[in-house]
Amino acid sequence: MQEPRKSMSKYRLLASTLLLSLSFISMGVMPSVAQVTFRPPRILAPRDSTGGASRDSSSNNCLSAQTTNDKVSVTPVLPSSKIGFTVKERPTILVYIPQTTAKKALFSLQDEQAKNHYQTTINLPEKPGVMAIKLPQHVAALKTGKNYQWSLAMICSAQLEPDSPLVNGWIQRVQPPVHLKHQGHVSTSLELVSRLAKSGVWYDTASELARLKQAQPQNATITVSWQQLLDSVGLNAIADAPLIN
Repeated sequence: MQEPRKSMSKYRLLASTLLLSLSFISMGVMPSVAQVTFRPPRILAPRDSTGGASRDSSSNNCLSAQTTNDKVSVTPVLPSSKIGFTVKERPTILVYIPQTTAKKALFSLQDEQAKNHYQTTINLPEKPGVMAIKLPQHVAALKTGKNYQWSLAMICSAQLEPDSPLVNGWIQRVQPPVHLKHQGHVSTSLELVSRLAKSGVWYDTASELARLKQAQPQNATITVSWQQLLDSVGLNAIADAPLIN
């Protein structure tokens, strides 16, 4: 049953790319091909997930406002392994938020011993989209080689409930690849994103590419790169979702 879904995913991406290309051709602009290829590292998330598995939140009333065509629930922008690398002391985490009546969510970050590293309440967007959660400067830097689990629980009523929609994922900070160590001040660019992707650094690849897409919404190369990045990890269903600050 998986093959037809994969085929449909590829056809949807191809159709989306073709339509995008035709729109640019009509304006006299030929888009470049995608330049970001993510190479997943051999890494597994810790078995003892402190927050448990992501809960199916489709029955929760704060998501009941979803339209018939929007069947995607709260979704972490992560590979299926549920873990990714970062080279940053305080990385940015991306989460897709569907249409919801919830106004706030509880975000938390813990180490493998379930010790709280950071916790805060965040405001949710009014419309569906991919939201960026940036760890602030006052949070202690992630330690290299250590695993941290983040979780996002939507607050659907006056307080958190046992069946509140919840997603989570793991982060491991690693040393920057050799080709990134000695660049001095590195500005965000598609070349940098491409290098991060080839090195298997998921969190920074996704967040930097998302930031580029926001800054250059008419750049066809960036748009196609973003779509293919998400499709490569099975997230094609949210590849066209708007990005939210």
